Amino acid sequence: MPAGNSISAADRDLIKRLTLVLAFVFVFTAAFSHLAGVYSQKFEDRTTSANWIWARHPMSSNEPVAFFAAREIDLPANRVYTRIKILGDPEYTLYVNGREVAGRLVGEDKSLDLYEISSLVQTGRNRIVVAVRAPRGVGGLLAAVDIAPETENWIVTDGQWKIYRDWDPLLLEYDIAGRWETPALVGRPPIGRWNYLEIVRRDPATTPASIQPAKLSFLTDALMPNIRTYEGVAVAGTEPTKAMAFDFGFTKGRVRLAIAKERAFSRVVQVRFANDRRELGYAERTVRPIVFAPGEREVTTPETHAFRYVMAFGREATAAYVLQEVSK
Repeated sequence: MPAGNSISAADRDLIKRLTLVLAFVFVFTAAFSHLAGVYSQKFEDRTTSANWIWARHPMSSNEPVAFFAAREIDLPANRVYTRIKILGDPEYTLYVNGREVAGRLVGEDKSLDLYEISSLVQTGRNRIVVAVRAPRGVGGLLAAVDIAPETENWIVTDGQWKIYRDWDPLLLEYDIAGRWETPALVGRPPIGRWNYLEIVRRDPATTPASIQPAKLSFLTDALMPNIRTYEGVAVAGTEPTKAMAFDFGFTKGRVRLAIAKERAFSRVVQVRFANDRRELGYAERTVRPIVFAPGEREVTTPETHAFRYVMAFGREATAAYVLQEVSK
């Protein structure tokens, strides 16, 4: 081979380096594309064009809000199934065609809940209503309805939903003219406090076996935890107050709290659960806020509790009931 066509050792080394660099770039690009595809698919395949929606509410005000998001849907006859994926953060209760399906106090588990609702719907007109409650006014509602593996997200949360501020049992059945408003569109995920959400299949709520009233109710002294700001510094403390306590005996179930008067605005009643009467006066025990929408006089917690006493801070609560579950 002529000397002019030979490749020097330095050139061979350079070619080898360039080859390695190109191979690395190729592998990195492929891996990045795959990862991006996985993560984009991770949510896009779940809710596509669904928006987080909310009542038009000043979220920075820290004021409680409870409202009802409603949507009429028309289901085709050739659907394989009907499923709904939903998350109402921080707390929601789902109704389909007037029946309570399920609900959840979300907490740190911000998963996308999947419910099978095929037995609750029919071909043609159906109605979905979601009660959403936020003691500090901040949150979001995301939902999508699937009717077949190849027809996901048939209906999604968007500007076509209707927001009702006031409670009326008729809104579970049909739209009430002049009472609704359009929702605020917070945006599509991932956004704000929500990232990519994993789907968790959950069972619908069971019909209560019985509704048990309290055996005894009494007025008691209590310490309400509070946070006050002094010269820009938040200080945790307690405030003495009266409270209504309800004794059920040791039991387990969902709690329904009733108040004496309807309000024209969303209102929070703070509740504490205890197994020993002495615990009712402890300041450090966890307090559970229950948010009433305007017009509501009864609210049931979506989660199950095990307790003997329910204590409602203030004197507004007039009754409490336990919706006991069917024993399995």
